[in-house]
Formats: sequence, C-alpha cells, structure tokens
Amino acid sequence: MTSWRTMLVIARRELLERVRSRWFAAITVLGPIGMVAMVLIPALIAGRGVDGAKVEIVDRTGVLGPPLATGLQLLRWQPTIVAPDTTDAAEMARIRDRAINGFVAIPRDALDDGKIVYRGDNASNQVVQLAMLQLVRQIVQAERGKRAGIADDKLAQILRPTSFEAQHTTGQAEGASGFGSFLIAYFLAFILYMVITMYGVGVMRSVVQEKTSRVMELMVATIKPRALMAGKILGVGGAGLIQIVIWLAIGAITLAYREQLLGWFGVTSGGPGLPTIAIGELAIAIVYFVLGFFFYASMYAAVGAMVSSEQDTQQVQLPVTMVLVIGILCVQMVSNDPRGTAAQVMTLVPLWSALLMPMRYMLGGATATELVISLAILAGSTLLVARAAAKIYRVGVLMYGKRPGLHELLRWLRY
Repeated sequence: MTSWRTMLVIARRELLERVRSRWFAAITVLGPIGMVAMVLIPALIAGRGVDGAKVEIVDRTGVLGPPLATGLQLLRWQPTIVAPDTTDAAEMARIRDRAINGFVAIPRDALDDGKIVYRGDNASNQVVQLAMLQLVRQIVQAERGKRAGIADDKLAQILRPTSFEAQHTTGQAEGASGFGSFLIAYFLAFILYMVITMYGVGVMRSVVQEKTSRVMELMVATIKPRALMAGKILGVGGAGLIQIVIWLAIGAITLAYREQLLGWFGVTSGGPGLPTIAIGELAIAIVYFVLGFFFYASMYAAVGAMVSSEQDTQQVQLPVTMVLVIGILCVQMVSNDPRGTAAQVMTLVPLWSALLMPMRYMLGGATATELVISLAILAGSTLLVARAAAKIYRVGVLMYGKRPGLHELLRWLRY
C-alpha cells in the first residue's frame, strides 16, 4: 500500500470516528443555536430587559420626582414617589425583601452639584444604566432651563434628543454598526480559535492514546510515521472543517435573515445592527482555518509523540496553547485599528494570522495584496512546521519514559 493510500485510510478512520460520535453531533447543533442566540438575546434584552421594574423615588427637591416618574412609566417601569424623608436604610430593606427592584435618591442640591444615585438589584444591567442616565440628565437639564427662565418651547427644542450612530467603514462600502461589526469579527476569531484548539488537541490525544496502548508499535511496523501523522491530521481536520462550515453557513444565513427571525419572536428591532457576511469572507475564513489547523495540529502531533502519558501533555502543550491565547488576546487591538501598523504585523505573523486576518479582512483593514502575502507566509510556514513535526514524530512515537530535552529534539530534527 502506497503512502498516499495509507494516509487516506488513516484519515478516513479518524474522520469517521469523530463524525459518528454523539458529542460531534451535539456540538455541531449547539453551535448554530449559539449563533441564533447571539442575534436574538441582545434584541430581546434591549426591548424587554427592564419591563415592569419596581422603582421608588425619594425626591428631596420637590420638582424632579414627577417628571422622572413619568419618564420611567414611558419605559414601562413601575415608579412610585415616596415621602422625601424616607431613609436610604428603609429603601435598602425593601430591596432586600424584594418589595422593589431599586430606588432613586435625589438630594436637595441635585440641580446644582448634588449626585443623584440609583441603587437596585438590576443596576448591573447596562440597559438600566443607560436609560437611567439619559432620563436623569434630561429632566435635570430641563429643570435647570426653567430655573434660568428659558421658555418651554425653546427649552424643548434645545433638549430634543440627537440621533447618533457609529458606523464602521473603510470608504469602499456603506457603513455598518461599529459595535455590530466588532461583534461579528470577534465571534469569527473566537470560532477559529476554539475549533483549531479543540481539534489540534484531539490530534495530540489520539497520538498519546495509541502510544500508551502500544498500538503505535504495530502501526509503525506497517505504516510510515509521516503517512500516519498526515492521516491523523487530515482526518481530524476534516471533522473540524465539516463543523466550522456548518457553523459559518448557518451564521451567515442567520445574519442575512435577522429581521425575519426577530419578527418570529415579536421583536421589530433592537440591539446593535449586525452586518451580513459575504461568501468571499466565509471562503477566506475557511482557508485560514485549514492552514491554521495544519500549522497547529502539526505542533500538537509532535507534542503527542514526545510524551508517554496524558499527564505529561499538560505541561508540554502549554507553549503551543499560550501562543494561540496571545492571538485571541490581540483581537481587541486589531479591531480597534484594523488598518494600523500593529494589526498589519500581527496578521502577517503565521502564529496568529489564522485567527486575526479573517477578522481584519472582514473589518476592511486588509487589502487583497496583504491577504495574499499573509496566506503565502502561512502556507510556507505550515509546510516547514509540518516537516519539522514529522521528523519529531518519526522518532518520538517509539520513545517511552523520559521526555526529550532541547538538545535531543534538535538531534531528532537533523535525522
């Protein structure tokens, strides 16, 4: 049997072993559910997150309580103005007894420099924070205007809300919500990180299990180690590719039909505007996944060949895992300035380009030339890493006992 046929047989066995498992089916289904939830939950929270909140208003100015209560009613809260001499301790006790969700304490000097404070069991909710801030600011400014003698019609014109939205664009297309663009790009980078890590570690564990059970000795007697390693990576990577294609395709469909999906749940709009994902962006993400997976799976296969037990892998795999973690920690840096120098450098380095370049390209920060250069560097680096890993694998799969040191690894690479 030739090496290519042997490699394909191993790849088929590894692929079917994973695809037929219940965990594979469960995770493949849960991924799209999470994507749908990512679209629905922000909108549902924005529309219904604070409905019916019971809030008491302790107004010691005598003028700010009524307009604040009116504003909270428009937000579908349940406000009640209580006596101005009500103590904070009494209100805290009512929160503790779950009689109310929270209370607003308005000091006598609130129209000057006094601080208006909201305390409640829902104060960690960002929707609550934003709504309360805007409402309190509006009624205080309105009352200050009245005290300054500004006519009601002019005051209403001055305090009219301003419509504002931050849209992300590089000038080549219409802008999309900046926050929504960040969410999609970050989610894409995280998906790539998760799948590469999960299936890369799967390759390592497969090697270690066969070593500890001594099955490896029988396999190497009939199959070349290089073909065995390549088959494992192809098979495990095939399972990961199937999964990520399903996830990305359903994610793209969800974004394309977001409004219809929200309509099924009775929500017309809400949450950040999420941009759609083009077919070209999906293809680029898949290509980077394939190259990134081969890059890191080769390292994980080498790690599996170097150790003799599952316990040893925890320490030896740490450098590889930490390199991946550095990439995911740099997501914020790339999203903050996708056309900046730091983003350009990070997306050309093969250690992190598989995670960061699809995100940067989706944000419009990478040109076609930069994309081609990044792919070329990653492809060349993957070949070099795979070749070095194959040399370590060839010797390491039959080594037991003490882990090899740096000098011994260098000697394996020279074989």
